[in-house]
Order: sequence, then structure tokens, then C-alpha cells
Amino acid sequence: MSYAIICSSKTGNTKKLAQRAREVLGEKNECSTADADLVLLGSWTDKGGLDPALEDALPQLAAKRVFLFGTCGFGGSQAYYDRVLDRFQSALPEGAQVVGRFMCQGQMPPAVRARYVTMAEQDPKRFEPMIENFDRALGHPDAADLTAFEVALRAAL
Repeated sequence: MSYAIICSSKTGNTKKLAQRAREVLGEKNECSTADADLVLLGSWTDKGGLDPALEDALPQLAAKRVFLFGTCGFGGSQAYYDRVLDRFQSALPEGAQVVGRFMCQGQMPPAVRARYVTMAEQDPKRFEPMIENFDRALGHPDAADLTAFEVALRAAL
């Protein structure tokens, strides 16, 4: 099966998932979006949705089978991941057929934690949970995330 990957990865987390997809699907089967049987659309989470930089690529997906994937700094809840993926999906053009979806937590840059620590001095009740989330996100996507991604991808084939 031929496939294409359209991916935006700000910190490298979503890029790890894209690389796993290449390992699973075989690099020799990767082709242009126009020729692909399946298009994998991956993004880091920007304000709860797709990276706006992907907007120009979306019209190409109108008649394509699409597998959505991504990473987000906040995690721990499949319900949250589902809401983010719903936003990703709502950005697709009419006629795109979503055949699978996957989202996992991704680690954030250290500057984010430093900002949370500073803000926690003024509002600890609000920002201490954000620091805890940051610490839980370290190392993600991890081996378990990559395996879960592979399972979701294979199920969509």
C-alpha cells in the first residue's frame, strides 16, 4: 500500500510517530500525497487543534483515506485526546475519509516548566498541577506510546 505523510512537529515528538509509521509501512512505499492510498496527517497540538501551518496541505485530502495522529503536552485522558482529534478531523475537507486516529502525550521544552514555576509563585493552586503534568510528559512519546501508535495504525490498514 502506498502512503504519504504530512506532518508538523515543533519539538520532535510528532516526528517520532511519523518515523514509526515509516518503519511500519515501509519507506519504499512512501509517495506523494496525490499518489497515496493512505495519507497520514500528523500535528503537534496548537491551542487544541492542528498546527495552522498545515492548512495549505488540507485540500489535498478531499478524496483520500486519512489517518490522523499527533502529540500534545497535556495528557492522561483519552477523552481529552479524543476532543483534540475531533478538532483535527473537523479541519479536513469534505470527502476525506478518516480511517484511524491516534494521540499521545509529548514532552514539552524546559522553558515551559520554568514559566509554570514562575506563575506558581503567584497562583500555586492553578500552576502546580501544570508542573506535575509537565513532569509526567517527560520522555513521551515513549516505547509504550510508539507501540500503541503502531497498533492503531495497523488496525486502520
